[in-house]
Amino acid sequence: MAMQQKRIWTIAMAGVLTMTMAGIEGCGSNVVKAQEADPTATLMGIATGLETAWNQGNGTAYASYFTDDADFINIRGDIFAGSKQIAQVHGMILAGPFKGSHIAITMRTLKVLAPGVAMLDTDQTVTDFPALPAGVVSTAPGTLVTHFKYMAIKQADGSWKLISGQNTSELPGRTVLPPVV
Repeated sequence: MAMQQKRIWTIAMAGVLTMTMAGIEGCGSNVVKAQEADPTATLMGIATGLETAWNQGNGTAYASYFTDDADFINIRGDIFAGSKQIAQVHGMILAGPFKGSHIAITMRTLKVLAPGVAMLDTDQTVTDFPALPAGVVSTAPGTLVTHFKYMAIKQADGSWKLISGQNTSELPGRTVLPPVV
């Protein structure tokens, strides 16, 4: 009798497990079916793409790494909404004060915060500029260093785009504190 009860319990539990798994399968975004491949190379590629677009003076290519609804805060605190405004502004500055300039982007940290969400923290050094926009001060003669943080999100097609970016100028004479241990 005990053996038969055990068998019935096992069959019942198998049925519950099967129904549960079928229900989970239909839950969509609440289920992680497989671990996503490490997006580091793709996200590093975005930084390289931004660098290349800037160095080619191409504001449209620069903005192509941002979502249509991205927000962008430049080093003066100006706020731009969407990739179209980002393209427009970068077209103007790359044809004006930053014409012929060179940017080098170095990744300080790259963190995947959640599946499909990442933060890119970069240092950006701009040289060879003929002038700086009003209100922007060089970090050292002929050099502008900024710290730029981006938020990236994975798109429905599996690609990654920047949804937000904020640039902060490194002013001359800044205080560098030792790391907190």
